[in-house]
Amino acid sequence: MSFSTSAQLIKNVEHFLEIKHYSFYERFFAKKGVFYGWGRRDSGLRAVRLAQKHKSSFVLLEDGFVRSTALASQKSPSFSLIEDDVGIYYDATQKSKLENILNNYDFDEKLMSEATEAISLMLRYNISKYNNSKDLAEDFFPNNGKKRILIIAQTKNDASLKYGLSEGFATIDIIKAAASENANADIYIKLHPEVLSGSKLSDISAEDIPPFCHIITQDVNPLSLLKQVDKVYTKTSQMGFEALLLGKECVCFGMPFYAGWGV
Repeated sequence: MSFSTSAQLIKNVEHFLEIKHYSFYERFFAKKGVFYGWGRRDSGLRAVRLAQKHKSSFVLLEDGFVRSTALASQKSPSFSLIEDDVGIYYDATQKSKLENILNNYDFDEKLMSEATEAISLMLRYNISKYNNSKDLAEDFFPNNGKKRILIIAQTKNDASLKYGLSEGFATIDIIKAAASENANADIYIKLHPEVLSGSKLSDISAEDIPPFCHIITQDVNPLSLLKQVDKVYTKTSQMGFEALLLGKECVCFGMPFYAGWGV
């Protein structure tokens, strides 16, 4: 039997998993099974505690890296889910199933061929986490011969910032480093789509962004944007991973899931 204390989680994953609400009845009769929760949110923390209490097991869920055709705030259903019975991929303070796979799995020739084809399709068709926005126009950037440096801002209080060990850095620190390390380059800042939609706050206030930075105020497809820049700076954003898929250099102010593996 699969349980969760979160009615919202049960609703969100109903097309993937059959999970029962862990109600007073189940607690009274000390029923146990597999406890499901969402990442490092309250439901995820409770799932781990319940599994420990009942000497059972837990599974933590998160949106997959290809999530949807619209934003989560627009109630767009998830196209994919991540399941982890060890930790969760963005938590660098402990192990995760993804980390164990990367360390121990036998990546045979057939699997690598399928992965290469999948990456090729994602890059060809600009498939990202959210797929709600148009491609960036090819004439968006001025043709001035300067390098283009992209800073990827994130949402305020994003769990990956805390668990990705980036809380010691502010986005202004990234801006200063990018400007110092890339003299005479144009510096651009990409705001998170949930910030542009007005549903969440950014990890940097507009008044804190220096005047030499160009803010991309329109929501554009991430892959189409990354294809037109030379180098990327971020804390823990998945866009940093997508930049690596495109062969771009990515500087991380934190320890996201894709850092530290030699790419």
